[in-house]
Amino acid sequence: MKNGIDDLIVDYCNNLSNLSAGMEPEILAYWYKRIEDKAKEVCSKEIGEKIIFKQDRILWMKFDLRVSKRAVPLVLDIIRQYIPLMPYSTSLYFEKVYQLILDEYNKDYV
Repeated sequence: MKNGIDDLIVDYCNNLSNLSAGMEPEILAYWYKRIEDKAKEVCSKEIGEKIIFKQDRILWMKFDLRVSKRAVPLVLDIIRQYIPLMPYSTSLYFEKVYQLILDEYNKDYV
């Protein structure tokens, strides 16, 4: 005999196991590359050369972001555009990336 509680528990467990999907280094690298490419596409060549996202070769979950101050608002806007397209855990990760970039950018204006 099946009841609603069993279905609820199964759904809950499935949702928990799906949370890790999207946090693989390849998926993060894919989204970093899409953001970098789009930012370079919509800005001038001079500023585009100063937008560099690089994945660490040893620590695959670590990325080095080098962005010109003039390009920061553009990069932040593109991150915002892509977040709804990302898997849930990836979107949470990039929400944090967005906030870290914004905090660093605003540090100079305080």
